[in-house]
Amino acid sequence: MRVGVDIDGVLADSLPLWVEEMNSYFKKTRQLKDIRLFDLGTVYDVTEQEVLHFMEIKGRELMIKPPPMEGASFYLKKLKKQHEIYIVTARDPCYEEETRWWLQKHGLLFDDLLLLGSHAKQGACLECKLGVLIEDTLEVSLRVSAAGVPVILLDAPYNRSPLPKLITRQHSWADIYQALTVAPEQTAVPTR
Repeated sequence: MRVGVDIDGVLADSLPLWVEEMNSYFKKTRQLKDIRLFDLGTVYDVTEQEVLHFMEIKGRELMIKPPPMEGASFYLKKLKKQHEIYIVTARDPCYEEETRWWLQKHGLLFDDLLLLGSHAKQGACLECKLGVLIEDTLEVSLRVSAAGVPVILLDAPYNRSPLPKLITRQHSWADIYQALTVAPEQTAVPTR
């Protein structure tokens, strides 16, 4: 099966770094639970131009500095033995070099890397014929599942909400691995 995997919030523990850097830059005191990478302008009460300026200054650092999520490298290697891994990220293509460097540094194996520059991932998921997407952003998960692609939502304080049928919540990379390796009739992830 082709498995799509997001980076920030799924492979990379990026959000604490983003909160720290954005709070410092915009002189705010937001907490992790308040953050939606999907809409930073609204969260920080700043304009899109201000967010773009912040990214010009801090973007490269934000791509290479976060640690991997606990268990991500170990379980991704195990999944790679059974599945094709497509990294599907909203990161801008201008960060491809930094992103590849970070993935290699942390031993995160993959078959293809898609830097979309947008949170509109449903088209890429359909085009790549993904059997499932591992994601942390609720809004992205809802759009991808509405397009018919099952989603494993990695639990986070900012994504808690009732979920539709094609989205299942998992709490760790061990849980994700288990959901993708149990017999299809026992898994909560619909097969395609």
